[in-house]
Amino acid sequence: MNAIIKIVGTQTVDDEKDVIELTTSGTLEQSAEGWQLCYRESEATGMEGTVTTLDLSPGKLSLMRTGSHPSMLILEKNRRHHCNYQTPYGNIDLGTYTSQLDYDLSQQGGEVSFSYTLGFNGGINSAHTIHITVQEEM
Repeated sequence: MNAIIKIVGTQTVDDEKDVIELTTSGTLEQSAEGWQLCYRESEATGMEGTVTTLDLSPGKLSLMRTGSHPSMLILEKNRRHHCNYQTPYGNIDLGTYTSQLDYDLSQQGGEVSFSYTLGFNGGINSAHTIHITVQEEM
């Protein structure tokens, strides 16, 4: 389905919080293992020309970016993962740990929320909480 996607992300680094909100259009499709949410990044995110795809299955989220900033991030509840993440500023080898991952989606939309930490060079460098609301585009 064509969808309106609202993303609210909170990033905490050294006890300082930064909240980012983005509303965009995209698609929500049911997949064999769960759901797939797809949207184009904009100039506002600094990744114009990039398509972001979230593949959701029970306890696991794969975030794939294609286009001008290709990357892949695996988030699996209560597990650590190591991945290479491309940013507008260059590639970073990251470690992730996901403490919370929930979603309630249907053909009419729904919600996704997850919390994780990112680390590099052996330490935890930032904590992230993401809440996504998906509504059918009218």
